[in-house]
Amino acid sequence: MKNTNVLLLTKTLRAFSVGFISIVLPLYLSSLGFSKVEVGVVFTLIIVSSATFTMLSHRFARFIGRRNSLMMFSFITALSSLGMFLISNSILFVIFALLSLISVNGTDIGPTFSLENAAFSDSAKGKNPRYFSIYNVIGGIAVAAGSLSVSWPGVYIKDFFFVLFLLSLSSGMLYLMLKEEKKESITKKIVIPEAYKKKIDGLAELFSIDSFGGGFTLQAIIAYFFFIKFGLTESYLGYIFFLANVLVILSYFFSYKLSQRIGLINTMVFTHLPSNIFLILIAFSPTAILAVIFYLIRMSLAEMDVPPRQAYTMMVIPKRYRNKAAATTTAARMYTQSISPMISGQLMQFVSNGSPFLFGGSLKIIYDILLFKRFRKIATVSK
Repeated sequence: MKNTNVLLLTKTLRAFSVGFISIVLPLYLSSLGFSKVEVGVVFTLIIVSSATFTMLSHRFARFIGRRNSLMMFSFITALSSLGMFLISNSILFVIFALLSLISVNGTDIGPTFSLENAAFSDSAKGKNPRYFSIYNVIGGIAVAAGSLSVSWPGVYIKDFFFVLFLLSLSSGMLYLMLKEEKKESITKKIVIPEAYKKKIDGLAELFSIDSFGGGFTLQAIIAYFFFIKFGLTESYLGYIFFLANVLVILSYFFSYKLSQRIGLINTMVFTHLPSNIFLILIAFSPTAILAVIFYLIRMSLAEMDVPPRQAYTMMVIPKRYRNKAAATTTAARMYTQSISPMISGQLMQFVSNGSPFLFGGSLKIIYDILLFKRFRKIATVSK
């Protein structure tokens, strides 16, 4: 089986788990008696843990190979999620959650994503934008299905941690089928030329601003917001996030066509900017229906920047530096994003339930403006 096909399969399995975990985790923590502040702290710690593994992922790839690293991260998630399923003690549950490398923001991110992103870019070769659109459409369908699964009747919330175990275990086994590229010499340190390092660092800085803003409104926090403000249960939330992800999938089709016409950076900025305005409007919604409408409009635009962002990050530098670029930009996004949930918990507890949407949306608008200003004239490379 070709590497591209293997990676599309593992993407599907992981994305399905992303779809349900960001909904069931805050609800399960709430059932254990965690307060708004404590839920925010747990989210922060989970992201910090995953970001640390992400930052080290390219080093693991150098020493044991990218395929073995992908297998290792998948098996870590599998064992940790099994512990989350079997353990009832709240402290032990949180410990396993910190080790699980799960994504709580409703999008696929973490050490496995980081390495897989670089591997997929290499296997797609010169067709990155189109292949990344396909990659994200398939992932979006899986996320939508995962979100909808939460609404299935007769399913207990904790059962989803066992499902996560099965999916992660299957992904680890599928990575065995990857054809590993020649490992880099562990004795030879890769020195990235200053010109490319400046691009990587510049993107990492801007992605950090975006992720810091996004951390205020992770999908898990949005689910929690709908639950505590409007009383929407997991059955309603499953349908809402399913519909949101269907809109995301549709947006991926337009994303590639739009990037062909106006360029990668323009597509990233001019779709992301209006989505953040609708994100802010959620904070001022007096009813659940209006809040959901604003959220769905926002989601129809919010992810159109993802395929061009992934493609641009990989194509702005030569192939041999892509593991490092993927790890650096992904970890930077995750570290800054890890701070926001803890602040969100404080804001929801002491200011208002909707205040995180105002803070997060404003920061993301600042990111859009800075990205357009700094990178609109920087072209991609072909080697």
